[in-house]
Amino acid sequence: MIKQLKYKNIAWLDLTNPTKEEVSALANEYKLHPVIEEELLRPSNRVKVDWYEDCIYLTLHFPITAGNPPEIDFILGKDFLITSHYEPIPSLLEFSQILDGSLEDKKDRGLHAGHLFFYVIRELYQPIDIKLDSLNRQLKTVEEKIFTNQEAAMVRTLSQINRQLLDLKWSLKFHREILNSLKIIGQDFYGKKFDFYLNSIISEYERISETVKSNREIFSELHNTNESLLTIKNGQTMRVLTVLAFIFMPVSLISFIFSMSGSETIVQSMSGWIFVLGLMVSAAVIMATVAKYKKWI
Repeated sequence: MIKQLKYKNIAWLDLTNPTKEEVSALANEYKLHPVIEEELLRPSNRVKVDWYEDCIYLTLHFPITAGNPPEIDFILGKDFLITSHYEPIPSLLEFSQILDGSLEDKKDRGLHAGHLFFYVIRELYQPIDIKLDSLNRQLKTVEEKIFTNQEAAMVRTLSQINRQLLDLKWSLKFHREILNSLKIIGQDFYGKKFDFYLNSIISEYERISETVKSNREIFSELHNTNESLLTIKNGQTMRVLTVLAFIFMPVSLISFIFSMSGSETIVQSMSGWIFVLGLMVSAAVIMATVAKYKKWI
């Protein structure tokens, strides 16, 4: 499906899971290189930026939806911008609805497709900002619960947060390299004046990257603290169980001895039963006293 928008002299074509026929027609209209035509028809796990004679082609992945981060292909011409993706991207849909207002301040300043690309990238980074804010709030909630004896319940929550942070880290990992390469190409393609917008995009990425790094550091501290508290709590539990085993081991031994064949006559009378019971209680008291003296309890 192709959605086409026009602003002044710029055409924006947004492709969602395009067919071969749609890509072929688009390639003929905008004289796209055959390599670009092939790239638009199949997803790629690699990010890249290439400069062709009349356009710039780049591929980036954005962690803005659940699951695998969607790939978005960009084709930047002088007076056209093509975006292609294999699933709906809410940010692009929302941006298309406010396109006129977003670019109004550029109407008399040599507007070209690079300016439109700047606003598109900014809109694509915005959901990542929102996601990072949400993760930061979750980390604060985890911190509160860790120190209210809910360490075990937080193990799964921390694992889920870590997975989301790792997805963000890996999805954004190569953005810096691609954007820096685009900065070099973009200066030649659009002129020196466009350098400001490319620097703004890189700054936006760097800010998001630092936020991801900060959240991962907070996660690491909380994870280590949670593991330490769990270890202490488990150690205390094992200590109690060990002391109980120490106290009742003689009791079990006495019970086993008097239950052996030939010992039944001792406990058949009431006085014998009381004697054995008293012996077991005495043994338990002695062992408990020893444990207390050793400061095990």
